[in-house]
Amino acid sequence: MDGVEQLQGARQGSIVTIHEGMDFDSDELGYFMKLSDYGRKKDCILLESADVITKYGEKSIGSASPCVKVRGRGRNFEVIALNPLGEKFLQGIRGNFGFCKNVKVSAAKISGQIPLMDPLLSEGERLRAITMMDVLRKVAFGLSPANRPFTVSGGLMGAIAYDFIDQFENLPQGRKDVLKEPDFEMNFYDNLFIVDHLAKKISFVANAMLFDGSREEKDFELSRCAGIIKSYKDALHAKMPVGKMPAGKKSKVSSDTSRQGFMKMVSRLKKNVLCGDVFQAVASRTLIAPFTAEPLDIYLQLRSLNPSPYMFYFNSGSGILLGSSPETFLKVESSPDGPRMIEIRPIAGTKPRGFDAKGNIDPDLDSRFEAELKNDPKELAEHTMLIDLARNDVARVSEPGSRVCENPYTIVKYSHVQHLVSTVRGRLKGGLDALHAYLASMNMGTLTGAPKVEAMKLLRRIEKTRRGFYGGSIGYLTPSGDFDCAIIIRSMKLQNGKAYIRAGAGIVHDSVPEQEFLETERKARACLEALEIAERGK
Repeated sequence: MDGVEQLQGARQGSIVTIHEGMDFDSDELGYFMKLSDYGRKKDCILLESADVITKYGEKSIGSASPCVKVRGRGRNFEVIALNPLGEKFLQGIRGNFGFCKNVKVSAAKISGQIPLMDPLLSEGERLRAITMMDVLRKVAFGLSPANRPFTVSGGLMGAIAYDFIDQFENLPQGRKDVLKEPDFEMNFYDNLFIVDHLAKKISFVANAMLFDGSREEKDFELSRCAGIIKSYKDALHAKMPVGKMPAGKKSKVSSDTSRQGFMKMVSRLKKNVLCGDVFQAVASRTLIAPFTAEPLDIYLQLRSLNPSPYMFYFNSGSGILLGSSPETFLKVESSPDGPRMIEIRPIAGTKPRGFDAKGNIDPDLDSRFEAELKNDPKELAEHTMLIDLARNDVARVSEPGSRVCENPYTIVKYSHVQHLVSTVRGRLKGGLDALHAYLASMNMGTLTGAPKVEAMKLLRRIEKTRRGFYGGSIGYLTPSGDFDCAIIIRSMKLQNGKAYIRAGAGIVHDSVPEQEFLETERKARACLEALEIAERGK
């Protein structure tokens, strides 16, 4: 095992990564099935990629045993210990919530409220004001990393809802809240596995947590971590669990917004565009279908139908969030010796790869689709709008003069599709971290429109239900301050025997209501097909 030497020299208040690796040329989903009892284990998570692309799809990460859960809604939050290590963790951070109101502390739970934000604060003052992000900071950064063998070797992983925007912007309350989802739900994973697709290796990771730094504590933590790593290795040879058979009936799909209702929404938004309120607004609707299939089987089918750079399966305990997203939300990279870099990577514009009749890439057809994408006025106009939004967001939290748009309008080829992609980067201002950057950039323009705040206000007034996690993000925040998350799209929430699938369409001045409705149907198709195939037991 590596990391033992760093553990012996670590101080009180440290988190030390102990790890062991081996060759691995198998499917990480099958391994995750063994660890998570076919995805049924509460709080299990899998973040994987279908495309091995440097910096964006090299690794997959999974775990089934976090020690702490943190979630919040509105002003209320709770930090919950999930096992004895979690109770020890809570004991170590219990005194860090003095900025909150009505704080209650027990061995297994810390709860409280954040204070109301002064509505008269400037944008810069709001960015540094107390928000739920401060609760996440106390958990994510409660211990200081003594070593850093991987970018992600533990920390917070989970989801932040679209409606978390209410922490920072004053939007209308919106209409019906069907799922009553939290604004965020994340777990602190002290152990995980990492699959390096390029190197074809798997690493088993367990983190020692030092709250007093004594020799006895270090010995105990080393023994505990060794036991966790052994259990990961044993799982490689464990028997594959079996999923239950579904009922085999075709699901009847309903929606919170009918065809006519959505077309009326489009017509109304077109008037807002013509009046100059917004340039674009992304209207969405939810499709609802009952299901009896295993959630992991649904994910397996979606993974096959719509392979993407950012695929995820998160069993939060109250429901399961799964998806196959094409687009990153925000990335912040920390460096011990240099500045933290923020990155937003707009994706707008899609064409299929050029496959021949045998399923192989035809270079001529592939390049033809690429040329069409590069010369499509509508796609280029939308992409330019997203670059402008990203430049504005990055500038809000970057050192003056450090913002740059790298490789604009680049074609990036994935296994099934090719996208028009640009990268906007900046050097994060001193005193700010990834969570400040998240507040400054949420929500992504591909899910809102432009200008973002005005578009979000309009959407709150006209959409039939609140968005919940749709349009939010899923990813990780490490004790070192590294942050990476994807937009929650091409996804579904499974809760109480129903699948909730949301899809949207960007409305501009010349949008055709019928075509925009069909766009939502097209975007939801992969999720609906995955559900249908899983329900047939295939």
